[in-house]
Amino acid sequence: MAKAQNSDPKRTPVEEIGKINLLERLLSVTGASLNDTLRYGEEGEFCWISSHILLLEGIDFDLIYTPLKHLGYKSVLGAFGPIVAHNYTPESISINIGLSKRFFVEDIEELWSGIAAALDEYKIKSVNLNLSSSLTGLAISLSSEGKQPKEILVQTPKVQPTDLLCLTGNLGAAYMGLQLLEREKVLFNSNPAIQPKLDGYKFILQSYLNPQLNTSIKDLFETSKIIPSDGVFINNGLADAVKFICKKHNTGAKVFLDKIPIASHTFEIAEELNMDAITAALNGGDDFQILYVIPLSKYEELNKEIPQLDIIGHLTSNSGETLLITPDGAGINLKAQGWSEGVSD
Repeated sequence: MAKAQNSDPKRTPVEEIGKINLLERLLSVTGASLNDTLRYGEEGEFCWISSHILLLEGIDFDLIYTPLKHLGYKSVLGAFGPIVAHNYTPESISINIGLSKRFFVEDIEELWSGIAAALDEYKIKSVNLNLSSSLTGLAISLSSEGKQPKEILVQTPKVQPTDLLCLTGNLGAAYMGLQLLEREKVLFNSNPAIQPKLDGYKFILQSYLNPQLNTSIKDLFETSKIIPSDGVFINNGLADAVKFICKKHNTGAKVFLDKIPIASHTFEIAEELNMDAITAALNGGDDFQILYVIPLSKYEELNKEIPQLDIIGHLTSNSGETLLITPDGAGINLKAQGWSEGVSD
């Protein structure tokens, strides 16, 4: 008698193909492609795009060491980041907050105070808000819309394999701040009598708990008449942002290790925590900086008009080849979480 065969279909773990490849597989069904924003129309003299984020307690934040007010402010900036990175101006936001029974009115008001502070800072008057139930703690879903003059869109240059890769600020500090908080959390859980030791760590703690979105560069672009070819909001590390740009535009990239801006304090804390600051910059999260792609022809103007930008590398014609170039000239493949190295991009 023949042995019965197992008829159960093969189940594929997400990590086997990687998040990015899975997203592309799903989007291909609708004929869409991978993007961090959605351009959804024109009205009068402006074009509009939108961005969306979902933040889950225990995954994206820990309320043991994250004040609700800070979380609210940071959440809004996380929604505005992709809008600003694409050279658009945030105009409106829709917020849906999922709450379990352990949250009270005062907690919600504290969270909202941070949200309201960010909305006031960016002069956002069009706001939609809803509250929903949750069985798993706090969840925050935000959808933001931004506008840009049509003339800017028309003048935006096409991404070329010689374009420069430019950063708005230093990387890795936010991840170091998170690691410090996690260290103190473990110590506190093992012995509640041990009080957290956070003195002297203001820079990295602020980088994680209360980051700032640098919009001054966008203003300088307008005055200098430099228009970026593209931009990516960095919230999953530099390597992820570089690979995303290359995937989107079918290019490769070279990033020079000694050009990546990392604060000296970040190096100091990394050494204290027995971690690598370079790894934190490449693969850490919540830096809230922007990686701009700018035409090589604007190199001289860029150095003169916007010296605040750090030029860290350039795109290449080698599609999919993203390299970290060491000071001695060696090239190392950039790796990022969610990008499966075993599956062709």
